[in-house]
Amino acid sequence: MMAWFKQLRALLVGSPENALVTPGLVWRKRCLWLIALLLTLTLFHPQLSLPNRVYDWYFVVDITQSMNVPDYQLNGKSISRLEMAKQSIRKTLSVLPCGSRVALGMFTERNTVNVVKPVEVCSHFAALDHTVASMDWRMAWAADSFIAHGLYHALEQAPLLGKQMRLLFFTDGQQAPPANPQYMPKFAGKPGEVQGYLVGMGKPTPSKIPKLDEKNAVAGYWEQEEVQRFGNFGMAETLSVLAMEQGQHDRNSGHGPGNELLSNAHLSALDEKNLQRLSVETGLHYARLEHVAQSGDWATGLGMTAWRWAKTDLRPWLAVPACLLWLMFMGLTFADSPWLLGMRQMFKRFFKKE
Repeated sequence: MMAWFKQLRALLVGSPENALVTPGLVWRKRCLWLIALLLTLTLFHPQLSLPNRVYDWYFVVDITQSMNVPDYQLNGKSISRLEMAKQSIRKTLSVLPCGSRVALGMFTERNTVNVVKPVEVCSHFAALDHTVASMDWRMAWAADSFIAHGLYHALEQAPLLGKQMRLLFFTDGQQAPPANPQYMPKFAGKPGEVQGYLVGMGKPTPSKIPKLDEKNAVAGYWEQEEVQRFGNFGMAETLSVLAMEQGQHDRNSGHGPGNELLSNAHLSALDEKNLQRLSVETGLHYARLEHVAQSGDWATGLGMTAWRWAKTDLRPWLAVPACLLWLMFMGLTFADSPWLLGMRQMFKRFFKKE
C-alpha cells in the first residue's frame, strides 16, 4: 500500500529522489490527472439545483381552415401556415432551457382549448414535440373563426396555468365569416398583464383557401358564393329614434359586414391590421413569422424570463476548466521546443527594431 502511494505521489508531485523530475514535468502530470478526473465526472451527467433563468409559455395555434393556405416555403417546399406554426413551436421547444414549462392549446370558432397543462420541457420533450406535430385542422370543432374571442379566452387561461405564464398565439388574423367591425368584442382584462406575442401567419397577398378531404388532399377551394351564404349575420345596430324616423333603419336588412368585405372573403391573407389592433388592446407584442427560428428568439428574450430553482447541467462547468488545463499542458510541453524558442527570438528582434 505504501509503495503504491509513493508511486502516485511521484506522478503528481515528483519524487525527491529523482533528480530528473523538473517542475514543468510535475505540472504536466498534474494537468493530465485533473483533465482525466474532470472528463470522467462529465460521463455521469452531474446536475445541481441552482437559480436558473427559465421560461413559461402557453403556445396556442389557430387550426381553422384559412391556416391551411400553403403560402410559406421551407426547405424548398410549400407548406401551410399551420405547418409553419407547428415547426416554429417545435424549434422553440428545442431551445428552451431545462426547468422551463410549456402548455399547449388550440383555437377555433370562439374558444381556445388547453390540451396540455404546463409540464417541464426537458422531461416531457418527446411528448410535447409529438403533440405539436399531431395538431391538425380536422381537430376543429367548428368552422368559424372569431379571432378576438379566442385570443381573449387564451389570455384568461394563461394566469390560471401559472403566475409567470406567457402567451404565444399563432394566427393569420382572418375573421371567418367576416363580421361587422361595430360588433367586435372589447378586451375586459388589463393590457400587458399577460406578456407574450401575437404572431401573424401568412403573406399579405390573398390566396385561395383549400378544401381538404379526410386524407388531407386538396379537394377544391372555397368560392365567394359559399362564403356569402354564411356571412350575412350580425346583431342589429341600436339607432336613435331620430335615425329611425329618418329611415336609416331597415328591419329586414342583414346586419353582417356588408358586400364589400364579403366580396373577397373566400380568399385569405395575413390580416395584419386586425392583429395589430388586438395587440394594442391586449398589450401583447405583435410580430410576423417569416422564419422557423424567429419564435425561439422571441420566447427566450430577456423580458420573458422567469427565474426559478431548476436542475442545472454541470458538464459545461467541468468542460471549460478541462480545456484550460489542456492548453496549460500543451504550453508546458512545448515551452522549450526549438521552434517556440525561435519564435521568441524573432519577436524580441522585432520589438528591438521598433
